[in-house]
Amino acid sequence: MKIKYKNKKNKENKNYRKNDFLYDEKANFSIIISGLLLISFLLLSIILLNTAIEEREENQEIISTSQYQYIMKDYIRNLPLIEREGLEELSEEVIKNKRACHDSKSDLKELIDEKLRLKNQEYYDNYNIRINSSLIAIENTSNPFSYKFNTYISSVKGDYSFDNVISSDVDCIGLKDPVPLLFCKGYHGLSHNDTSYSYGDSLSEFLKRQGVENYSCYINASSPFIVRKCLFDPYTHHGDDNGKIMKNCRDNGYYHESRDGACYLCRLEGKSGCEHYGFETFINPQRTNETGLVSACGSDHVIFSDDVYPGVEVIYNNESSNDVDGPYEILYLDPNGHKVKYGMSDF
Repeated sequence: MKIKYKNKKNKENKNYRKNDFLYDEKANFSIIISGLLLISFLLLSIILLNTAIEEREENQEIISTSQYQYIMKDYIRNLPLIEREGLEELSEEVIKNKRACHDSKSDLKELIDEKLRLKNQEYYDNYNIRINSSLIAIENTSNPFSYKFNTYISSVKGDYSFDNVISSDVDCIGLKDPVPLLFCKGYHGLSHNDTSYSYGDSLSEFLKRQGVENYSCYINASSPFIVRKCLFDPYTHHGDDNGKIMKNCRDNGYYHESRDGACYLCRLEGKSGCEHYGFETFINPQRTNETGLVSACGSDHVIFSDDVYPGVEVIYNNESSNDVDGPYEILYLDPNGHKVKYGMSDF
């Protein structure tokens, strides 16, 4: 009986151990599965987190690139304003001191480079962008009222950089013409208001010294002070409507393209003519009752030159055909040159 009891008990123990093993095996399997699920979840979380971080950094990169490009475009938009401001300041300095530039392009570069230096410091203070820039060339163009300014720019901010030469068109429209002041400053009577020069006796005395016939025709003459481009194109229309277009042109103080006239930068050097494609305006005598006179041709590049050539009297814009006693609107123009150019051959 005892033996049977032991066998039964041993059998029960074996069954218990077998069940226990199965239980442990199931438990271990559950733990392994849970662990694998946890690891998979962690890996997926890490992947998703890394993806989110990369996307965020990529978005920040795009935003930073866009901001940098916008700031540099804004800087480039400011260049023509800075260059025009420098040109105006140089002209004001010449007018104020009554002293011509020795080298207007060099003087202008010095002015503009200093303005660029201040602008570069402003952008560094506001945007933390280091910019170096300098005016490298000023070129005359086919439009005598405009120049091409070439400016070298390099900038750095972090991983971003910019390095290029930027070209800007800068005109001289609306600036003051220094030529009459520089040529007549040594003679009494020259003055100006906001729009025109009044010569008094200064121009007639200047022409007298040049040996010009009938120099007194230019007593109390006038000419423009501000550069304005003539609106009438082609210029032969100046003779239209009995010369009323020419009168309108004179009254408005317009300037005209001319291969013989000086460009604006050369005018700042005290030149009335230069090798560039430039412009000219008229020196206007006072109205007169006299006719048949010959005096200096009224183009400014002729009057303010070393070789003054004569012009014949051109009477135009008579208000009435019966007005034979004057006073008349007159100009002095050379027959085969300026009379033809401005459509005044029949006057």
